[in-house]
Amino acid sequence: MKIHQNISLADKNTLRLEAWAEWYCQVHTLEELQEAAEFALNHKLRVMVLGEGSNIVLADNLPGLVIQNRIPGVIHDAEIVHAAGGENWHSLVRSTVRSGLFGLENLALIPGTVGAAPVQNIGAYGVELSDRLLSLKALHVPTLEQNTFNNTECQFAYRDSLFKKSDEWVITEVSLALSKSCEGITSYPGIGSYLEERQLGTSGESIVAAVSHIRALKLPDPSRVPNVGSFFKNPVLADGRAKTFAKAFPDVVQFSVAGGKKLSAAWLIDHVGLKGYRVGRFVVSEKHALVIINEGNGKQFELFELIGIVKQRVKDTFGIELEIEPRIYPDRFVMSC
Repeated sequence: MKIHQNISLADKNTLRLEAWAEWYCQVHTLEELQEAAEFALNHKLRVMVLGEGSNIVLADNLPGLVIQNRIPGVIHDAEIVHAAGGENWHSLVRSTVRSGLFGLENLALIPGTVGAAPVQNIGAYGVELSDRLLSLKALHVPTLEQNTFNNTECQFAYRDSLFKKSDEWVITEVSLALSKSCEGITSYPGIGSYLEERQLGTSGESIVAAVSHIRALKLPDPSRVPNVGSFFKNPVLADGRAKTFAKAFPDVVQFSVAGGKKLSAAWLIDHVGLKGYRVGRFVVSEKHALVIINEGNGKQFELFELIGIVKQRVKDTFGIELEIEPRIYPDRFVMSC
């Protein structure tokens, strides 16, 4: 393993923002990860863990050590799958279905690595990672100790977890409880219509195909069109406020969740007329209002100006403050409306 100094991260984040790492390395084994963490400790460097760069915003150059997790490995143990943090998430989903293990199909085509998935508690089409995660292993950078967390200890919430609140942990492995029976969650309208139109039965393969088709239509491929997918969280309103909101805006898209109603942030942004709105080289996607696209050589100040306009317009119109979904680095740039 080599630790490099002053490395560009422009090709290592899917928004293609130019930023430089003071120190950078890739790790392919747990031993290399421990070696990198020890280097950071000895040099009093802050650590940032990087997967495939699909859910981050690099607001500036990064002091400290950037560790890119490339640790591979997948082991099947009956209906439990153990996957290393450096594995590609979508590849894992496809491999479990091919192996006759089901439960991850609705999470197909979500970009990123296995190690990044618990940080955001990724979710789509009626399923969240927390519904399937049995436990995970993580290295505690300050002590170099490997710890195991059960589902409850991960403190999962909507697009949140213990590991999103703290950079002290590097997730090295997740254990997922799957099933040999495909229950098939097809309640999302797009999935049901995809299967019906093609006269497909409910199976792991057909749900993966449906979800992949829907995501490809709505969300541009970050390998071709620089973006981080959904840029804002869907706000959740308590039942009383949600009912009042629905009376004022009868066509609002909302879903029942624990504690109230989840509103479509895309609907809010679209309703205030910001689809296609641009600042410099950044633009709100015409296809999906939750997506912000870098049309090439976009600068951080342009992106943050656009974010501010979206948040302020939604707040002025609806009294709702949108939260940014991707993590912003360095964290001194975290912004509010």
